[in-house]
Amino acid sequence: MRMTIINNNLMKKFIIILIVFFCLFSGPKPSVQAQTNQRVLFISSYSESFETVPEQIAGIHEALDPQNILLDIEYMDTKRFDTQENVHNFFTSLQYKLDHTEPYDAIIVGDDRALDFAMTYQKELFAELPILFLGINDINRAEEAARSSYITGIVESVPIKENIELALKFNSNVNRVLGLVESSITGMGEKDQFYGAVGFYPSLRFEDVNISEHTQEEMAGILQEIKDDTIVLFIGSMYRDKAGVDLSIDEAAAFISANTHVPVYRPTIGGVGQGFLGGMQISYREMGKRAGEMAVQVLSGTPVQDIPMMNKSPYHAIFDYQVVQQFDLPENFLPGDAFLLNKEVSYFEQNMKLLMGVFAALFIMMIISTLMGIDSLKHRTMQRKLRESNEELSATYEELAATEEELRHQYKLIEENVQRIELFNQKYEHAIYSTNSVVWELNLSNRNIYFSQNFQNWLSHPFPWMEPFDVLMKKYLDEKTAQLINDEIAAYLDGKKSEIMVEFPVKPSSNQPRWIKAHGKSIQGSGEEEVILYGILTDVTEGKRQQEHIDHLAHYDYLTNLPNRMSFMKTLQEEVEKGQPLYIILMDIDNFKEINDTLGHVWGDKVLRSVAQKLSDNACPNMFISRFGGDEFLVLITNRDGCSMEECIKHIRTLFEQPIPVDRNEYTIKFSMGITRYPEDSTNIDQLIMNADTALYQVKRNGKNHHLLYNKEMQQELRNKAVTEGIIQKAVQEDGFYLVYQPQVNVKTGEIESFEALVRLKHHAIPPDVFIGIAEESDLICQIGRAVTKEAIRQAANWRDKGHPRKPISINFSSKQIRDKDYLQFLINTLEEYELDPQYLEIEITESILLEETELTLELLERIKELGIKIALDDFGTGFSSLNYLTYIPVNKVKLDKSLCDKFLSPDNIKVIESIISLAHSLNLVITAEGIEEQWQYEQLKASGCNTIQGYLFSKPLIAEEAEKIYEKNFLHLI
Repeated sequence: MRMTIINNNLMKKFIIILIVFFCLFSGPKPSVQAQTNQRVLFISSYSESFETVPEQIAGIHEALDPQNILLDIEYMDTKRFDTQENVHNFFTSLQYKLDHTEPYDAIIVGDDRALDFAMTYQKELFAELPILFLGINDINRAEEAARSSYITGIVESVPIKENIELALKFNSNVNRVLGLVESSITGMGEKDQFYGAVGFYPSLRFEDVNISEHTQEEMAGILQEIKDDTIVLFIGSMYRDKAGVDLSIDEAAAFISANTHVPVYRPTIGGVGQGFLGGMQISYREMGKRAGEMAVQVLSGTPVQDIPMMNKSPYHAIFDYQVVQQFDLPENFLPGDAFLLNKEVSYFEQNMKLLMGVFAALFIMMIISTLMGIDSLKHRTMQRKLRESNEELSATYEELAATEEELRHQYKLIEENVQRIELFNQKYEHAIYSTNSVVWELNLSNRNIYFSQNFQNWLSHPFPWMEPFDVLMKKYLDEKTAQLINDEIAAYLDGKKSEIMVEFPVKPSSNQPRWIKAHGKSIQGSGEEEVILYGILTDVTEGKRQQEHIDHLAHYDYLTNLPNRMSFMKTLQEEVEKGQPLYIILMDIDNFKEINDTLGHVWGDKVLRSVAQKLSDNACPNMFISRFGGDEFLVLITNRDGCSMEECIKHIRTLFEQPIPVDRNEYTIKFSMGITRYPEDSTNIDQLIMNADTALYQVKRNGKNHHLLYNKEMQQELRNKAVTEGIIQKAVQEDGFYLVYQPQVNVKTGEIESFEALVRLKHHAIPPDVFIGIAEESDLICQIGRAVTKEAIRQAANWRDKGHPRKPISINFSSKQIRDKDYLQFLINTLEEYELDPQYLEIEITESILLEETELTLELLERIKELGIKIALDDFGTGFSSLNYLTYIPVNKVKLDKSLCDKFLSPDNIKVIESIISLAHSLNLVITAEGIEEQWQYEQLKASGCNTIQGYLFSKPLIAEEAEKIYEKNFLHLI
């Protein structure tokens, strides 16, 4: 008891010390404000990635969050999209949001563009709403806004004067102040503020350089000429040079500091740590906080007109310590509260709070240790006295322990037996209930049957624990099933079976069939002649249903519920064995891949189900329809009464003349069909399917939406294709290709501007349009494309090394090569291997490359163009030609196809060519005409403004050695 008291006293002392420690080191907590429903909208001129914006938002939150005022944010993103269209789109979007959300109580606008927007659309969007602005460089615009009874805010006054004062401390011998400005609306406002400081320094000459009016090279020259008598301030909010090249503020800082010999002061955010010295900078966080505090005032009931506009922005001092040391600037001239970036601090300074906490903790631990030592001394004294009393009790306890141990052993034996019995009962019940089984017992002497209690769960109504067996069977089983069970019992009793095992259906009151499996054996009853059968009943209904479902899945398509391929082959074999003529049609939905690619596979599945349903519901009596796989269906037409083969095809096409509806959408379905006959084409069912597939392949090649009857010539054509494919495969493995080069001649000068590289087979006279088509079908085109790329780059490097003038070589790029994910890296590695400037390689694409995987394609083309490689749009005027492509694909050149030139170069149609050339030139694209063979064509193209011509008028494609002979030839004398 006394030990407990001592421990309690020690605990109380420890708790008191912890309370003292908590009071010393914990500060007051902010009070929790009552929850409000007030909402404020902040509209930023820029995007969240712009450097000032996160600081403004953090400051606004600092003012609003303690008041539980909700802040929403919208970004105008005018740094990237400074257009009226962007402003209109933002207006439309914001108007929609304001119409469909809870109203706002106040509006905060950040920077000049947002203020302009708020003033322009005040009546439409913010009627009678208070508007608080911040970060406004155009002071005149701010003053105009503040004249409204609903608008006030904070002007972004750039601390020009403060930075000049600081610079004069560092260098009193200056006579010139140079401001680096830019042409944005913010930049012009800051420029006005720059010249507003002129009156304070009559002895200094103020000048500016507008970075937006110079290229980077020109700026580098200007910066390098700055002398030590000049104070340089970079006061722009962005860096975009005359050529349209954008640099971030940090990149601009690195560029400017690398080209100047004096420190560069920065009165606004960004660039410090990347080369700028820094200086007195606007605190955008503090500015945001003050704007937020104005909003709190307004929401607390203060009229907007009672809150005066702030003409001076809050600012703080920040410097790059490395730049301070670089220019040997006296540190004692720096403001006392200045933040020094890149300055190494001592371990103590860096970890002052941590070390103070450690020292405090050690001090407290010393106090606790001292108190615990005192208590420990008291504790040992008490312990000695208690030990003496305990020894007296121990002797008595040992006597009692011997008796208790004997009793415990006896109790343990009894408890173990009870646990064994209980465990056995639990296992028994678990086995019965977990397997959904019922225990049964049949006394053959009196024909009474007994069931376990859970049997009534199967019957959905109370059931007596005992009932006559024959009465029970008559109630729940039909006569045939009852006889089956009696026969099974008799067979067991006669020794014909080792156990009773029978499955039978039961019809309980729910009228839902239930399948039961009965197992059982016999035991001897209490009387000498009493025989008892016992066992279990198991509900196998679910297993039966699953088996039926598996059987259905094995023979029917899971998606369309049509017979599957296995069912079709079985039916076909049965029909073939009858020896009667029949037709097999293999149908494929045309362009089904477009549905999957554009709408997704879920919609594709819905379309397949609708097509299958329509085919199944409208099949002729002698048609057996199944799903072959994917978007293909097999139709078996027998010789029995019904439609003929031609009538069946016509019937199918008539069914799909009108679009089919799918979830409120409509889809036009067309089929390609391959047809084969039994027994004319084959008696083997697998060969018949192959024949239909061959005929379908020919339909697909010939334009789809048609049908063809199989013939042996089709098979021969496939064999020829396979032979050609083998030749191509061997050529890929054994360097079996070579390139020929056709010149592209400048229309005005007659000189060769570039060559197009065309691939040929070395040892086979197979036309390129034949083997390239087969290569594209088999995906060998990717390997051929790499071989052509490497050889063209090697040849360009070879001509360069021989001293010939550099001329680009263009290579053709197949749409299939989009799937070659490593092609871009291969291209880069090959250019590096031969040290070839990318501008002397040109890649020609066709419009078909844009028909699939457009996003992936455009990304690849952009990355190729970023390398410096030019891109040409080949075969323009064929297939899927669209002038719309020219507005968004990253091409440098358009090549007019020979068919387009042949059709529209006549005097009656020349306007078409002239319009295309004019449009291309308006998009800064070069025009090349292909397949030009006649002089009059040349004259027409020259008059229409075509840039270059390619064709037999000047030269056929030549091997490298022959092309080298005309490399510097002028073709004007041939015309």
